[in-house]
Amino acid sequence: MKKREILHIYRRVSTNEQSTKYSLGDQLSSGIKKSIELGMDYQDWNEEGMSGSSENIEDREVLLDLYTKLQLGEVKHLYVFDLSRLSRNPMVSSSLRKELENHEVKLYTNESDVDFKSDEQVLMYDFFSSINQFFVRVQRKKSMMGKVSHFKKGGWRGGTFPFGYESEKVNGLKKLVIKTEESVWVRKIYDLYDNGTSVLDICKKLDKNGIKPRRGKFWSGGSVLVILKNDLYIGNDEMIDNISEPSKPNKLYYFEKELQIVDNETFNRVQNTIQLQLKRRNQLTKVKHNNVLLRGLLFCEDCGEMYGCRVKPSKNENYYYCRSRENDWRKIDESKKVKCSVKKSLNIKNTDEQVWLTLVDLLGKSHLIKETIKEDVLKNKFLVDIDKQEKIVELKKKKIYIDKKLKGLEERERENREWYLVGDIDKKQFDEGCNLIRKSKEEQFKELQILSLKIQSITDENKWISWLDKHSGWINGLNKNHSIQEKTEIIKEYVLKITVGFDKNINQHKLKIHLKLPIVNDKYKKLKDSKSKKYEILNGSSYTETLIGQVKVGRKKKENTHELTGGGEIPPIDQNSLRWSNCNYEKIK
Repeated sequence: MKKREILHIYRRVSTNEQSTKYSLGDQLSSGIKKSIELGMDYQDWNEEGMSGSSENIEDREVLLDLYTKLQLGEVKHLYVFDLSRLSRNPMVSSSLRKELENHEVKLYTNESDVDFKSDEQVLMYDFFSSINQFFVRVQRKKSMMGKVSHFKKGGWRGGTFPFGYESEKVNGLKKLVIKTEESVWVRKIYDLYDNGTSVLDICKKLDKNGIKPRRGKFWSGGSVLVILKNDLYIGNDEMIDNISEPSKPNKLYYFEKELQIVDNETFNRVQNTIQLQLKRRNQLTKVKHNNVLLRGLLFCEDCGEMYGCRVKPSKNENYYYCRSRENDWRKIDESKKVKCSVKKSLNIKNTDEQVWLTLVDLLGKSHLIKETIKEDVLKNKFLVDIDKQEKIVELKKKKIYIDKKLKGLEERERENREWYLVGDIDKKQFDEGCNLIRKSKEEQFKELQILSLKIQSITDENKWISWLDKHSGWINGLNKNHSIQEKTEIIKEYVLKITVGFDKNINQHKLKIHLKLPIVNDKYKKLKDSKSKKYEILNGSSYTETLIGQVKVGRKKKENTHELTGGGEIPPIDQNSLRWSNCNYEKIK
């Protein structure tokens, strides 16, 4: 019995959400019906959730396997519901057409058949492919115009809803609204990161509590960072309009106070931390052949860029420098380029030494104060810690209470919206309710900021006191010789960052050393009314300044290496006997 030929059925939808809307099942049913008509067996090629506009066949795994079989001549009959299912990209369509024609494959669609042995039918295939690509572009343009118009009216721009939000139709517009259960976790994510929890630990906490991300089964660092960097959580949304003027894409902005989940102060602190960590990581992950003390800590006061370091002994180059000009050439967008007025570099050896000595002097002076109170403070440290811990617990309870109030306000916001949608209240009542809820949320956000600052203040003070236990032993030995690794560890424990400015009047660099604890000119005060011996720490400044003198850098001047033949000095010119000096001028005359 002769083996039956195989009809290869290729079916595709662009996204997982379209799997039911455009019915992969219907595409398969039509293909099976065609195989019965032709008296063939069939093989199913199912590509779910993949766009046909991709420029590379490699991006579409199922199509790539089918394409490989085409090249091997193993496919003679191919079915697609319509040509757009096969590809909507001219480059991919051209590659497929070439293989279909070379191997004389017969192509079937729901409307017609194409035999690539016939020149007329090949021409028709090219024509319909071009028409299909044209309509796809027109459809995309209409879709984008609709999204832009919808966004300008305050509607959602489309796509997956960010974590913490859901969609509802209000006044005929599909708008984002806060999802109460998730918004609580958004605030927790920001709070954890703001208090020093790593992104990886935040992921673990979310997974442990059964909180699911928008996509995937588990949280990734990228997903958490997207939340931490998204302006939408303070009410700002944006989208790119590349339809109105394709040559000049325009960024559109929309502000909606009702969408705010995180207070502005916390959001801004988190952005600064992310930027600082990113710059520091980019610098620290570079190949390091030389040991320098301040890598990743120096920042330009003028432009904000992190300083790099260059060490080339052969050229006598040993300096820190602002990397603004070095980074600008990579930036295509002119608006992102920065201009820096600081042109001169810092000698590494002098700068490292000056910063180290400044820190040693600072810690030494602070140690005199701490030595005076060490006996009493350390004896009563346990009692002080208990009092402060109780205060922190009390403040955190207040934060939890405010979080519950915010959750209640968000729930009230949802109810107000539902009442309006079902007709229980009119537009005026709805707007009044929205305004009242918005003002209440603003008050709670302000209270939340104050509590966060109080907790941070007590935490810093606890760190200041715990410094005694950890460092009272080795502080006396700071002036001793330490390895570069030991110095680096000590500096990074106390120094947050160092901003570098340049004073043209005195032709010197000015360093502003920002410390993690306020111990510059710090003081203490004994509490007189306290029954037990307790002390109040009076914070000093969190930064100190120092100057760095200029050192000439560049290649060393070459030394005179000429050797004297007689071991003596070079004789004067009039005593130097040259070959032509012995000429007899009288004979010449």
